Amino acid sequence: MSSNLKFYSNLMSQPCRSLYIVMNLAKIPFETVTIALREGDHATESFAREVNNLKTIPSINDAGFKLGESIAILRYLATKSSLIVRWYPTGARMRARVDEYLEWHHLNVRAPCSGYFVESWLKPRQTKQPPNDQVLEKRHSQVNKTLDCLENVWLAEGDFLVGTDVSAADIWAICELEQLTLIPFDPTEGRPKLRAWMQRVRKATNPFYDDAHETLWNIRKKSMQNAQRSPKL
Repeated sequence: MSSNLKFYSNLMSQPCRSLYIVMNLAKIPFETVTIALREGDHATESFAREVNNLKTIPSINDAGFKLGESIAILRYLATKSSLIVRWYPTGARMRARVDEYLEWHHLNVRAPCSGYFVESWLKPRQTKQPPNDQVLEKRHSQVNKTLDCLENVWLAEGDFLVGTDVSAADIWAICELEQLTLIPFDPTEGRPKLRAWMQRVRKATNPFYDDAHETLWNIRKKSMQNAQRSPKL
């Protein structure tokens, strides 16, 4: 892995935040190239040609080797550097457990949480139209199913999703849940294990956890202030 690894990202993206946290925890040197999502910088032909032909972030360029998809990047970094071992362990069984969560994560955490966020927060701001109540109800139900599974299955016996210490599984999961707070939606309401887990993961990954989420939290604060100033009908 080269010393001038380029990391193309935007910290409003959940997978970008996940990689940002892990690479900082592991002290992997990298240069951040911030991509303006709202301006569509990632969707250009020049981005496809120079960075990632899938037109997605996060992406990396490691001395000419270009790679997208956050979990693929995690696994690549793990094969190139021992620095990341604590968060993506080398032991066959522990790594298999982390991978079990990461494979489950795509359809069972990222998809419902992102879907709910897009329908309830992002799309209304882009279209200036209220959300579709039927679609919103469906997305809300899917998210609650996910959160209940995290509470009752993944956190049934331990303090973390896998093993006795924080891992990539926890980091990828929690970044998706933090996104929900913009809606605003509290994923921990009525879920004490999930609440305690989020506090543990934040503590174990700071100061990089707070650094990664500063932009999101600032937007949430402004949204709440604007809502308070809006006239009540």
